[in-house]
Amino acid sequence: MCGKPATPYGLRWNPDPPITVISLVTYAVAAGVYTILSWLGVIVLPLGIVSVSALFVAIGFGIPFAIWFGGWGLLIGYIGSFLGAGILAGTPVLLAIPFGFVDWIQFGVPLVAYRVLAPRLGLHPLGKDVTSRKGFLFFLVFAVVIPNGLGSLYGIAILYAGGLVPPGAFWPGVMAWWIGNMIVTVIIAPVLLRMLTPVIERFGLATYGVIT
Repeated sequence: MCGKPATPYGLRWNPDPPITVISLVTYAVAAGVYTILSWLGVIVLPLGIVSVSALFVAIGFGIPFAIWFGGWGLLIGYIGSFLGAGILAGTPVLLAIPFGFVDWIQFGVPLVAYRVLAPRLGLHPLGKDVTSRKGFLFFLVFAVVIPNGLGSLYGIAILYAGGLVPPGAFWPGVMAWWIGNMIVTVIIAPVLLRMLTPVIERFGLATYGVIT
């Protein structure tokens, strides 16, 4: 028996309703915010490795952006990592291009988990119930530990291949990135998800699928 899905949010490419001007403006503003925070993070709180911050505050905002805005969130992440944490921080262009994809990992894991797995576990696909026991545990696994761990490994590997990671600093760099990002994510993202998700829904700014 066919019926409507339990939630309108998923990973369909381009479901109705069509995207609106206010949505595009919102995504553009979010991209600007993420880019500025990315740049400030690696400039104000450097780790000692180009393009890496000891406490990357931007990630606490970026993960909710991805959960809310789908594929637009991935684009926001790429712009922020390529331009803010990359080019503006002194990373060569040819290295910043692959480095920008780090947020496709750090954002992609929570996006897929929330849009696909969360509803099956009785959780809200936009993270509105992050303060419940089950909601926080899900958030901790799929938005904090796994994506930041994989992202740190990929990001440091790219910088290492480009000669920007000092000898012997590969694994310390990975651990510092991972721990710093987890601290920021667990402090900032739950507040945004709990407080702003109802507002995002009310104004129709969350994507139903990948792009709309």
